[in-house]
Amino acid sequence: MATITEKVNKDGSISIKAIVRYKSVFLTKTFPVKGSRKKTVKNEAMDWARDVETQIDNGTYRKEEKKPNFTIAQAIDKYIKDGNPKKSEDTRQRYISALNWFKKEIGSLPIKTLERSDLKQCRDKLQKKHKEIPIKGKQGRVTDEFISNSCVNRYLAYFSTFLTYCVDEYEIIKTNPMIGAKLKLKENEPRKRWLKELEERQSLLLACKNADYELYLCVLFALTTGARKSEILNLTWDNTDLENKAVYYLETKNGEDRTVPMPEILYNELREFKEQNKVRKIKKDFVFKTSDGKQKNSLIDKLYPEIIKNWQYEKITFHGLRHTYSSVGALLGINTDIIDKITGHKNDRMTFRYTHANCESLRNPMNEIANYMIFGVKTSNNINIKQVIK
Repeated sequence: MATITEKVNKDGSISIKAIVRYKSVFLTKTFPVKGSRKKTVKNEAMDWARDVETQIDNGTYRKEEKKPNFTIAQAIDKYIKDGNPKKSEDTRQRYISALNWFKKEIGSLPIKTLERSDLKQCRDKLQKKHKEIPIKGKQGRVTDEFISNSCVNRYLAYFSTFLTYCVDEYEIIKTNPMIGAKLKLKENEPRKRWLKELEERQSLLLACKNADYELYLCVLFALTTGARKSEILNLTWDNTDLENKAVYYLETKNGEDRTVPMPEILYNELREFKEQNKVRKIKKDFVFKTSDGKQKNSLIDKLYPEIIKNWQYEKITFHGLRHTYSSVGALLGINTDIIDKITGHKNDRMTFRYTHANCESLRNPMNEIANYMIFGVKTSNNINIKQVIK
């Protein structure tokens, strides 16, 4: 039978100690008590002791490997030092910024003692966190405005990802205390703006073309194929098949590769762009790249918002161009399943893993959508975009 004892620590806190002496096994475990949870912690200690005795009776007991008693700050440092999270550099820096905030707030806590109440306090503090305007090479400028609920939720999601890693990979905690905690804040439903009018679509393309030809191609990609920002920026010349007029999207957001035909409008522009630019024989020769061969994220992350800011029409996000594609497709009466295949939307009706051979059925619908998108003409025949976007 296990022994449960109560101990008052030097700092005045209370802990519950469970002692198991059973069939030559001697084992102890200490459970810290926070607030008025003494009775609950005693029950947890007793449950642990009973579980150990049951495992001994069943022959399944294994002595627990002692793991370092990391603080949250130490665990975060290890997580980052190990190259986590395994994301693009921009995304990784956003994770690190959020984790450093938690490190500052609760970094001294032993990670094993982290509870939902601690997380709720963090969430409440985040709601009062002021926005910062980043300044290259300097500390960002703090504004009077608080961060949005969606930003708070992102911080919590990043921290939850870290905790799950501590459970699955480091095994320094048994469960992620965020699971089931109901910490997520209600977010304002974003307005799904799309470019309904032909004049808007043509005006946006012209504004982008006048500012930067590569940005123009990115916008043309989104409007004529419904591709995501990440899919466009990740695209390499190896996966852009001009001979067969097809595009291969690898490692997409929903985790599956897909192949789609290239509309004639896009093909003509992309072929001319490739002829004017030297394609290098390197592992990842991105279609849109910086001078040192990296992804040219600034096209969509920085230059596009600048264009939209001065554009004469109502603002639209780059992702809104993807909404525009689906909306125009529906307006033309294109079957929903076909639009889902083109855009890579996952649903309960199908799974997406296409090859060039079986994507040909999408070619006519894609040309039809592209021509209506750019010219307002319901036809799948080839039309020269330079007739309009000069």
